[in-house]
Amino acid sequence: MALEGSAPQAGAALLQARRNFFARTDAYPRSRVLVAEHEGRVIGVLCVALTTVRVAGEPCSAGYICNVRVEPGLQARGLGPVLMRAATQWLEEEGASYVTGLIKTTNAPSMKMVTALGWETLARFDYLVLDLQRFDAGWEARVRKVNILGDSAHAAWRFGGVFLHHFVPLALDKELFLPRPAGAYAGSLTAFCPGGTAWLSVWDDRPQRGLDPDRVLMVKGYDVTLKGPAGIRAFGAIAAALRGAGLRNLLLPLPHDVHVREAVDRFVEDVVEMNFVGRPLNGAQPVPPGPIYFDIRH
Repeated sequence: MALEGSAPQAGAALLQARRNFFARTDAYPRSRVLVAEHEGRVIGVLCVALTTVRVAGEPCSAGYICNVRVEPGLQARGLGPVLMRAATQWLEEEGASYVTGLIKTTNAPSMKMVTALGWETLARFDYLVLDLQRFDAGWEARVRKVNILGDSAHAAWRFGGVFLHHFVPLALDKELFLPRPAGAYAGSLTAFCPGGTAWLSVWDDRPQRGLDPDRVLMVKGYDVTLKGPAGIRAFGAIAAALRGAGLRNLLLPLPHDVHVREAVDRFVEDVVEMNFVGRPLNGAQPVPPGPIYFDIRH
């Protein structure tokens, strides 16, 4: 069963581009790969990770299911739900309070499958592919690169806001803000200009995904903030700094927000709209209303 495809490394395909199929689950401290076999041949695969998070401010563990694949020709025969139930059973046995996943809004079969399994949509994300060439090179602002863990004031400010979200990794600093060689964090950029500021943390997991940084000219961005009427102008200066480092694209997952989309729309090369889905396990309470944190490892 083929796992790594040869999808073009451009546009929305950049979200999935990798030579290491297991790069996502390898980024988590605990994970499993489940396979379905028939006559000694693998006909289905599913990856599931387990991590400690905060929901409604309280620590708990949550599972994340991804990379569900069924061999073409054997789809729509119930194999996907079998794999999903097996992964959920493992999570329940491990004491997880929630099981979660991300599904494209256009993927009707997968949405139908998880709905039948009792899942519901908890949030909506727009995964943007920004073309850094579209930002005006003339936009000027003062850009500063920082290591968030080396700046206690910035760390307190960023983490203070983040912890109001659900599904925030409990050890956020140790899991997502570790620079190479231990992690994929490539620093944070902040920019200031009259009337606005911007902040962006950069996640470069190309080596972990088996991609050649000299050929795949993109990184992921997260923890983005725009403030003030000129916030997008300050962000443009950050984009120029990334472009100056030889990059072409920035992959940016954002909560679905009409105003933010309007601000960045003219810089968007492609977009993938995604549902964050899940359900409680082991008697946990439903996820209360509130923002959902996007774990960049997804």
